[in-house]
Amino acid sequence: GGREIGYMFGQYKRIVNSYDNGTFTGKARSFGGSLIRPEATGFGAIYYAEDVLKHDGTTMEGKTIAASGFGNVAWGVCTKAAQLGAKVVTLSGPDGYIYDEAGVVTQEKIDYMLEMRASNRNRVQDYADKFGVPFFPKQKPWGVKVDICMPCAYQNEIGMKEAQQMLDNGLKYYIEVANMPTTNEALAYLQESGIIVGPAKAANAGGVATSCIEMGQNAGHTVFQHQDVYDQLHQIMINIHKACK
Repeated sequence: GGREIGYMFGQYKRIVNSYDNGTFTGKARSFGGSLIRPEATGFGAIYYAEDVLKHDGTTMEGKTIAASGFGNVAWGVCTKAAQLGAKVVTLSGPDGYIYDEAGVVTQEKIDYMLEMRASNRNRVQDYADKFGVPFFPKQKPWGVKVDICMPCAYQNEIGMKEAQQMLDNGLKYYIEVANMPTTNEALAYLQESGIIVGPAKAANAGGVATSCIEMGQNAGHTVFQHQDVYDQLHQIMINIHKACK
């Protein structure tokens, strides 16, 4: 996290006796860190998905999304999806998943995700208890019929069973947001079945892209504002999708 990066940068500065703050990214803003760092991966994934849909002749408006996890990445996905008129209807944790038909779209719900994360309880059921939505213990959300599936939690959470559920539900768009969330077998099956796949190495590049933006900020001895970072990240994700087509 930012605290650890700060420690490493401090030691680096002591060793080389030079204030080269562009050598580390993910820093605190007080010594050159970037805005929107926590939400960067989630925002980037939605920007990527938006361009995928645009290429397919549609938009994010009115789309339903199944997401897993409830940490920074899922929080970023929920936030940007809501801004674009889509809605995330599932979140998950080690204890199961919730289904919110109305969507994680209000500021109260999105802010509560941060509370859940900060509580260290690691329970998505807390969301269900607070907002009165169904909770499904010890289950994954991939059997829910949606327009877009966006796994945001952990490696290999999607196997053949989950891939078959998606296919049976007529899923059209599958965007990998976590690092390698799909087994090789399941990923090949989804691609061969005609589902449009956004691979993790491309779709989840928002965090790394924001590191690049931070380095540019440091090299230019300037401070980018929120919209500066949003605009640069958006364009980077569009360029990445173009390179994948």
